[in-house]
Amino acid sequence: MDNSKFDRADLLSAVNACVNIAHEGSLLFTSKAIGKFRMLSGDFVTPDEELAIAIMDTAIALGYVVMFDEIPGANSVAP
Repeated sequence: MDNSKFDRADLLSAVNACVNIAHEGSLLFTSKAIGKFRMLSGDFVTPDEELAIAIMDTAIALGYVVMFDEIPGANSVAP
């Protein structure tokens, strides 16, 4: 996936602000990082799934473990 459309500084800031550091390692929950990224960047349009991939790529590059805890369709409006 092409993550170049996202501001790298926003991705790094969101990941580093949301990572949980414990004795076993560093764990990042995608839902928290996606929310932080949206607040930093003002991007409320990109689908969560696309942001989760960009955040995952960034977190893994930093050596963090990623937990996907998004609920598919949670931000959709029911008919």
